Amino acid sequence: MVILAVALPLAVSCVVSSKPLVITAPPAVEAVRPTDQGAPRPEIHFYDDFWRALADINLQSAWIAAGSTEQRKLADGIQDFMNGDNAEADSTIVQLLSADDSEVREVARITYGAILSAQGDWLRLATYADTVNTNIQEYSGIRIHDPASVEAWAPTLKGMSTTLTFADTVSSVPLSRSSGGIPTIPVSVNGVTKYFWIDTGSSLTVLSSAVADASGVTTVLGDSLELVTAVGRLPAHAAVIPSLRLGGVTVANARAMIVTGSVLQLKGPVDEVPPEAIDGVIGFDLIRQLDLTIDDNLGRVIIRKPSLRPPTVKRPRNLSWYGVPIVTLLSEKGVAVHLALDTGADETFGTPGMARKSGASWQRAERRIVKGFGGSVSEPGVVIPSVRLFLGDVPLVFRRIFLYEAHYPTIFTLDGTLGADAGRGGVVRIDMTNGRLDISRK
Repeated sequence: MVILAVALPLAVSCVVSSKPLVITAPPAVEAVRPTDQGAPRPEIHFYDDFWRALADINLQSAWIAAGSTEQRKLADGIQDFMNGDNAEADSTIVQLLSADDSEVREVARITYGAILSAQGDWLRLATYADTVNTNIQEYSGIRIHDPASVEAWAPTLKGMSTTLTFADTVSSVPLSRSSGGIPTIPVSVNGVTKYFWIDTGSSLTVLSSAVADASGVTTVLGDSLELVTAVGRLPAHAAVIPSLRLGGVTVANARAMIVTGSVLQLKGPVDEVPPEAIDGVIGFDLIRQLDLTIDDNLGRVIIRKPSLRPPTVKRPRNLSWYGVPIVTLLSEKGVAVHLALDTGADETFGTPGMARKSGASWQRAERRIVKGFGGSVSEPGVVIPSVRLFLGDVPLVFRRIFLYEAHYPTIFTLDGTLGADAGRGGVVRIDMTNGRLDISRK
């Protein structure tokens, strides 16, 4: 499940190559052994324009390039939010909701909604949504009031109190994967066991209508809203799950959305493969409250009760959230590369920004997908054959990464999406409490 706009293939005319590279294997992202030299030092890059620096998530440079006190306060507030200091960010951004600078005011409003979403403050989020309900505004392609946004869901779900109870500090459940490679785990919905995707790309937890009927989950009265997926927008209804259990964690009154089972399906890469029904999705609203490890070596998903860990030079914060989870990696020259973390996407892809910032070579390519009875289909595109990026002190080798012109529901210009193939066969740990994504080899 991808809470992103549909990625559009990059025009191949921008690449000069006499013959396209034929790709038959899928993309892959593998952790390798750290080198003696360690990770590169982050590059210091300055911008002439505040808004360009902000879009590139270079907040220190944005502060330096700021032309007003309001712009500097905006950079400070977003920096605090990206560093996990929600309370400090809240107090700073609230002051800018009535800023004189209209652009600062609009970005502050978007940031304010993101902060309240991260805090799970649905009552204030609903109040905020009411203030923009009659004014459909837009900043850099982002609709502030959108029937698929968390803000739109807030008025319906604001009266519910969700609690998490950890029976054990550490628990685990069996790990399996969908036909597309998405991690799935057994989840108990009101005592009925089903298999849910682990999907950082979904802002809320999702139930198919069939699972909702089987487990006695009913919709909350309210307007039909929308769920954004990789294939477009789907109608959805708000719901509250009285008891949702995964491993040793019980979620009481879990907020969720119900989608018709006939559309909540994963289609195969070729027509001959029947679609795979999806029972449901554990969204980032719950994942952010867990310390979650996807361990292919053990065939388990390990769930820890979050606890604060001090950041280190080798393992600084590299995971933040602003509309989508954002992972920060470094190129070999220390240039920051920002990717959306989406475990519900079956493969990693990049944008032209990934190629530009990493200095990787890219060329025309033709992806060939084998069909039944020996046939195949071809998809033209542009690919990075191989590039190395650093996640903390761990080098990640990206192979066969296709480039797209993608649009994300955030004010930032991201450089691609890190999908479910990242670290497959190894260990992936997602710990939003400490702003950490860790990937290790087998």
